[in-house]
Amino acid sequence: MKKVVLSVVALAASAAPVFAADLVQKAPAAPAPAAATAPPPWDIAFGAAVMSDYNFRGVTQSNHGPSATAYFEPQLNTPMGTFYAGIAGWAIDWPSEPRYGFTNPSAEIDLYGGWRYTLGSLSLDLGAIYYYYPRELFNGFTDNSDFLEIYGKASYAFTPALSLGANVYYTPDLLNYSQTFATGGINADAEAVYASLTGKWVTPWTYGDLGAYISGELGHWWIDDSGWTQALLPDPSYTYYNIGLAFTYKALTLDLRYHGTDQNVADCQSFLLVARGNPAGTWCDKAFIVSLKVDSTLSALK
Repeated sequence: MKKVVLSVVALAASAAPVFAADLVQKAPAAPAPAAATAPPPWDIAFGAAVMSDYNFRGVTQSNHGPSATAYFEPQLNTPMGTFYAGIAGWAIDWPSEPRYGFTNPSAEIDLYGGWRYTLGSLSLDLGAIYYYYPRELFNGFTDNSDFLEIYGKASYAFTPALSLGANVYYTPDLLNYSQTFATGGINADAEAVYASLTGKWVTPWTYGDLGAYISGELGHWWIDDSGWTQALLPDPSYTYYNIGLAFTYKALTLDLRYHGTDQNVADCQSFLLVARGNPAGTWCDKAFIVSLKVDSTLSALK
């Protein structure tokens, strides 16, 4: 299985209001509070990360080995919200031997775009992401596992430190499995919906620019199993979770996170559509992952 992609939030600064000091004698009217600084009409978000394992919804994409990613996201800020489009690349490592039933792409490239809007404590994000796997080969022939997901995200900040969110992703053809089954003479439906709840608490443990937060996610991936049933494989749907502690310093984030699913080896093999005995059946194993990230915007550098 694959990835995901990943998605980034724009930064905004605000100026504190300044008032004239109280005087014994009548003073001129105090100046009006300074208005909040508006974000620039155009901006660019960018970042990169290195990690001990690239885990996508509980499934390693780098064979439990280290990976790296980078992204570039132009943004248009308007009174109606922020419109964005971006590209992200991930280093991946799938089993490449023909007997494993996997292709061997050179990377994962995520092409995405959408709209973000904030209304008070409520934040919304609607968009789509296309997962592209260049130079795929299977038994010497070109293959195609590319697929599209449409997503909607919402989060609510109950306090400046505590926020909860909900996410939904939909794809009409997960990993282009309809093509994969069609080559075997099977008419498979590969629709899938992933939904999750998220939470984040920014801790009061700070020291200068050093801060920390605790966050987690609990989700379930509903995958239409008509194709799997026809192929005599169990239901591939499963539950995923992660929880972690992250330390922040300016634009840097050090993330320590535990990932897990409710799958055993047989379930994982069914989900990945690989033969029994394939070592890829351990790709859904629980994992503790360390990552170091840097995220910024062009306006923040000025």
